[in-house]
Amino acid sequence: MNTTIHFNDSKHCCNTDINTPFVEFQHVHKSYLVHQQPIKIIEDFNLKIFEGEFIAIVGSSGCGKSTLLRLLAGLDQEFEGQIQIESKNIHQVRNDCAVVFQEHRLFPWLNVEQNIELGILNKNISKVEKKQRIQQSIISIGLQGFEKAYPHQLSGGMAQRVSIARSLITQPKIFLLDEPFGALDALTRHQMQQELLRIHTQEKITTIFITHDVEEAVSLADRVIILKPHPGCIEQIVSIDLPRPRNRIHPELNQLKEHIFQKLTHHLN
Repeated sequence: MNTTIHFNDSKHCCNTDINTPFVEFQHVHKSYLVHQQPIKIIEDFNLKIFEGEFIAIVGSSGCGKSTLLRLLAGLDQEFEGQIQIESKNIHQVRNDCAVVFQEHRLFPWLNVEQNIELGILNKNISKVEKKQRIQQSIISIGLQGFEKAYPHQLSGGMAQRVSIARSLITQPKIFLLDEPFGALDALTRHQMQQELLRIHTQEKITTIFITHDVEEAVSLADRVIILKPHPGCIEQIVSIDLPRPRNRIHPELNQLKEHIFQKLTHHLN
């Protein structure tokens, strides 16, 4: 099968699709005060993301990957530039953005059902609909029979599935994942990657995924954003025009992995 690999220069970092972007970062700058001195974390970040896209962001520690997610979710509103969702500027915490972190962050005194219910605790819906949504979420992540189990009774992969279900039960427009599989063993990680792809295919949620794992990025994403550190800015965007599910030993996928890895490591030399 003939496929095309695009390596897009960072000066032209935005998708050239003529459709209106679902998410847009416009000249975003972010600094923190350290010992009363401003330290620039993100510099002139520009990116258009289109509805239903799966975007992976890769870069070394400290290049601002997690900060970008916090800004998009409205958890941090101290920045320069503009961030828009559906052409509207972000001014507050976004209820239509779901965030999953590397740690599952489940409440140990609540069981699986109760942890998932937290996602819709303040929703103005009936008890019957709440129960239906919770059950559907449990089925969707394959944890039937574990409804009454507590976090300490779950494996790492199972706990992370509950965390994902708690996020998705809110029916978000944007799914933000900050290295969600980083602490998992290789086999469980692969299983969770396949589960995430299944959810993305089924729900068509715009997904932004942070990872240090280059193979994970090229296996999952439509586009991979490579960030340079200190301060974080886009070095290159790689569009991956390979059909899913992707063969991880495919020569073109290996070519992509090698290219991205070289871009990431040359800053360390």
